[in-house]
Amino acid sequence: MLQKLTAFYQEYGISPSDFRCRSQLACSAGSPHFTQAKASFVGPRYEERTLPRLLFLSLDSGSGHQNPQLRTAQAVRARELARNVAALPKNRHWYRTHEMAWRLLRQFDAQLQVADTRLYFAHVNSAKCCQNKTGRQKADSILFENCRRFIPGELRILNPDVIVTQGGPAKDAILKSFTVRRHVVRKIDSDARFRLDAHYETGLIELKSDLKACLWLQTYHPNNFGSFNPQRAHCWPLYAEKVGRFWRSRER
Repeated sequence: MLQKLTAFYQEYGISPSDFRCRSQLACSAGSPHFTQAKASFVGPRYEERTLPRLLFLSLDSGSGHQNPQLRTAQAVRARELARNVAALPKNRHWYRTHEMAWRLLRQFDAQLQVADTRLYFAHVNSAKCCQNKTGRQKADSILFENCRRFIPGELRILNPDVIVTQGGPAKDAILKSFTVRRHVVRKIDSDARFRLDAHYETGLIELKSDLKACLWLQTYHPNNFGSFNPQRAHCWPLYAEKVGRFWRSRER
């Protein structure tokens, strides 16, 4: 799978080692620390499908290495497998990603630990390049708009069973690239004292015409605390149930 992904990046000019994207000037304007495309992370057991293939579609990377060899698919995988997940800040994006993966996948493997989930999930950035803004601030909207054309092809190669979008630009990439069937959106009253509602949104999308539908779950980016935390408390259990039913129906 990494070979197919690397070939895709090469074909479309977004390979870290051979970057030829026509949008570079527009995306890098005013960004003195701009770095070119970074490959997606794909866990080494994702392809085996012993658990549902879970893919997170997020925003930009927040920070990027200047050395292109550190942004290849192989380098990204090696770095993530060497990471101490337990040492990550518990309220930040990357730990919350592992935590949600665990909440969704543990029903299929009772021995699964939070740190183990990286073996089974993939993580794709909606914006391939990075402006390396101070404090890892979100990239300008032009990056997400220009990179949106790459998302369908990349997702078709990764062929997930479940896609979790993290944040608005990732959600837009799904809604503007695919037809969403059985699209369900509702608010769940969570804490009337603080007028906080949990936003629940799911749908089915077809990545290829000859394959079964993929389940899509919408989440807020973990940095959006006011919306993310009520959703984490009240919708994640519902999402886990949804994934369980969806996977069991596909196995029949």
